[in-house]
Amino acid sequence: MADRNWIVEYATGSVANRHQLCNVKEWPTILQSKIAIKQEIFRSMFLYDESIKDHVLETGSVSQFNGDRYIDNIILDVDPQGNAQWKGDEARETVLKLIDTMNGKGIGNEIIQVWFSGRGFHVHIPNVYGFEPTPSLDRKVRASIARDFGKYVDLIYDATRLIRAGYSINRKTGLYKVPLKIEEVANSTYDEIRVLAREIRIDYHHKPFDFDGQLLKPADMSRANAPEIRKIFKGNKGQTSRFVTCGQHIYNDGEVKGKRHHNLLRLVSIAIRHYGYDTPAVHGIVKAYMDKFENPLPKTEVSRIVEDAYKAGGYAYQCSDEVLSKYCDPKCHLYKWRNLEESSDVLDAEDMINLLTDYANIDFTDKSFDLKDVFPFMPQKYIFKAGDLAILTGNTKLGKTAFLQYIISCIPSVKALYMSLEVEDRTIIRRFAQQASLKSKEEIMSLMKTKDPLTIELLKDKMKHIKVLTDSPDITKYHELIQEHSPKILIIDTVDMVPAKFSSRDEFDKQEYIYKTLKNIAIKEDIIVFGVVHISKKAHYAMKDGDQMDVHMSKGSSAIGQKADKVIAIEGIGENPTESKKRRIRTLASRDEEGFTIVCDFDWNTFTFNKRSN
Repeated sequence: MADRNWIVEYATGSVANRHQLCNVKEWPTILQSKIAIKQEIFRSMFLYDESIKDHVLETGSVSQFNGDRYIDNIILDVDPQGNAQWKGDEARETVLKLIDTMNGKGIGNEIIQVWFSGRGFHVHIPNVYGFEPTPSLDRKVRASIARDFGKYVDLIYDATRLIRAGYSINRKTGLYKVPLKIEEVANSTYDEIRVLAREIRIDYHHKPFDFDGQLLKPADMSRANAPEIRKIFKGNKGQTSRFVTCGQHIYNDGEVKGKRHHNLLRLVSIAIRHYGYDTPAVHGIVKAYMDKFENPLPKTEVSRIVEDAYKAGGYAYQCSDEVLSKYCDPKCHLYKWRNLEESSDVLDAEDMINLLTDYANIDFTDKSFDLKDVFPFMPQKYIFKAGDLAILTGNTKLGKTAFLQYIISCIPSVKALYMSLEVEDRTIIRRFAQQASLKSKEEIMSLMKTKDPLTIELLKDKMKHIKVLTDSPDITKYHELIQEHSPKILIIDTVDMVPAKFSSRDEFDKQEYIYKTLKNIAIKEDIIVFGVVHISKKAHYAMKDGDQMDVHMSKGSSAIGQKADKVIAIEGIGENPTESKKRRIRTLASRDEEGFTIVCDFDWNTFTFNKRSN
């Protein structure tokens, strides 16, 4: 397909920074430039025809694209199911079984490339099926891989899939995607491979594929072959989300000899208690589960189990249950509590003292900060800690964004994810650079233009604890976002830009839903959540008339008052506050800290806040 101008979508720094496009011939050069600065790099599993450019320009996304797709290299993904050491070696053994199966189908080792992905393994092969371009190519690829290799790999062939590029760092593990010789996979332990992946590998590179032909027949996707396609997907590995992962592992595991009844009871109970499915939905899941079995339970027994479980509201199995504990996965959103019921038991005096003792001995070094460390002239300490929902509010054009940026710049021990939803990325990054270097806009841009090496290294060092995101997923996806980037403080600038598809259309109800969810995220993910909130128009005019700002002047003030642990105000001082550099910073509400008031000078030149000079 060299005669067509195929387009690659790619993302750098995070999968959230996608929708960047380039010609497939340009991709190696772009990849090399991103590898050089050690960014996370992802590229599209499929190539797109040129009409993708107009589609992305019009819609801002590759979703719903109806043009032709093509695949240059096929990537098979083998991931450890969990973080235990033996799971990594199990995945390595699975790769060897996969290679043996490929060899048996005529795919020689000379066209098999194994990569360690930073956690699991990617096995690259050329287009051995001779796939032709088509808008629905993803379905054909998925069905073909499922038929031939589905027992070994995850089926990751959805139409808009991004996959980690070679030599990209995996930020979650700190390891790189590195090439491996097949004999290294066979003769090394998982731990030894991890050591090899601590740096970009330069002693070995895969040779480019030299293949043009067809070794395997693609799956027949015609309607007449629909029953066969359904059979193909039976028993194949499936991917799991973070929500009550043990139930998904039980389902994907299929029939386990001697455990059919026990596993079914757990699966049914989880579907009822945690997924909230009604009886028809549970029966559908159970039927699909039984279809995986060579020796399924009798239908009458299965129906009785479902009905009895539903009458009981699902049996309350705990994480320590003899069955569920075997499927426990650190990926699960409840893993840190080991509490499947998501509710706290009543605590007696001994429990309370133990809980308090544990809390007193937690190391908060990387998940808390003292505002007095940022502003040494404060009269007393003011601590932000994991679990806090904090709000910064104030009138427009007073420097709310700059103030939070300045705080983040001054606390390098705390990893931060700054969601800039009103200010575009170049501006927000340039301001961080100004704060880090104490230079003006003109100075920093001049140094960037000349690619001054000392400045670049300084900024990399000063800003290495900060990540910037300029597009917010739906609030229901924030748990996944936090798991991906591992921040200890999440800044949302501004909260009213957060998408919330499950909230009410009523603006006040939506705000209450968002603040409640953010507080829940702060607690469950053990991080600080800091939101920027505008004041209402009514409050704006009231302040112009001389009223003093209070917690009730912010948008969504009733929800803020209930859910936020700290509410901080930034106020301009003088007849023309936006033209003056004088700023008053004070607490409007504080759940567990003594309030404070400080006065600063806002330096527009460097976007910093300093002690008032007079």
